[in-house]
Formats: sequence, structure tokens, C-alpha cells
Amino acid sequence: MPEGAGDTNLRSGDTPVDRGVAALTGAIARGDQAALATFYETWFDRCFHLARSLTRRDESFCLDTVQDAMLRVARSMKQIDSAPELERWMARVVHTAALDLLRKESRRVARERRRSADATHLGEQQVSIDERVHWLRDQLASLGAEDRNMLALRFVQDRTLEETGKAVGMTGDAAHGKLRRVLEQLRAAGVKELDDE
Repeated sequence: MPEGAGDTNLRSGDTPVDRGVAALTGAIARGDQAALATFYETWFDRCFHLARSLTRRDESFCLDTVQDAMLRVARSMKQIDSAPELERWMARVVHTAALDLLRKESRRVARERRRSADATHLGEQQVSIDERVHWLRDQLASLGAEDRNMLALRFVQDRTLEETGKAVGMTGDAAHGKLRRVLEQLRAAGVKELDDE
């Protein structure tokens, strides 16, 4: 058998062409499903071990990496003429698939941390609101009946100052002055509470 016959022959520049590799990768590039299945069986273990050595991650992550790498093979394989060239190409494919999965996982973890922090913050805000509502109820309970009644008329029933004053037997201006004093008293009690904390 002459030199260069069989599985390999020489291209210009004396680079060996592996006919088996060229035929398999060319068939995958043309969309041949049987060739892709053969490639998957042949390369699965190598890809898995490469993913494991690159990432040091668990079996599930490495299987996902191999799956993504094989999807890339199916989508973007071009004819490759030699085994060393195919090895280099597959190393890049697995490496890229692993990096993409690591980035995706990192973004997911960051989103979950933000959600958790947001939920904690909302919970703290709710506690703070609940505490302030409880404090305000206590303060309102400590007011006289007329003051509570005026606050309810003005702010709960949305009455005008004139209507509020008339309901308790005073002018609108007098009602305005009294309400302002009651609100200042509540504000002062709130500021004192903050200072005490």
C-alpha cells in the first residue's frame, strides 16, 4: 500500500488528513443525525472528564456542560480534517459551555440573593410599620375624647375645618389651631420616641 493511503493522506504543507475524522465531522456539519449519535457516543466520556477537570463541579453540572457542548456541536460543527484539530476544537467547545453555565449559575445565585435581601428588607419595613401603627394607636388612646373626635372627623371622615369645628362647637379657625396643637404633640412624642431608641 503506498504511503498516505488508508485512513490518512497528506494535504499541501504535509499536514495529515484523517479521513475518518473528516467524514464524521463533515456528516455532522451536513445535519446527519446518525453521525451526531456516533460522535456523542465517542466523545461523551472525554467531554465529561474535561468538564470535571475544568470546573471541579458535581456530576449534574458536568452532565449539563456535556449536553450544552453537544448541542453546540450539532449547531456549529464544520468539517475538521485531523484528530488533533478536533481535540482542540472540542476542548474550546466544552470550555465555553462550562463558562457559560458557570456565568448563568452566578447570575441566578445573585438574583436569589437580591430577592432574599429584598424580602428581608420588606419584612423589616413591615415590622417597622407595624410598630409605628401600634405606637400611634397608643398615642391616640392617650388623647382626650374631643381631640380624638376632631382627628377622626378631619382625617378619617375627610371633613373640612369648618365642618370639624361646627361638629365640636367651635369655628373652623379654632378647630384648625386645636388640630395643629394635637398634631404637634403627636409629632413631639414621635421624635422623643426616636431619640429614646
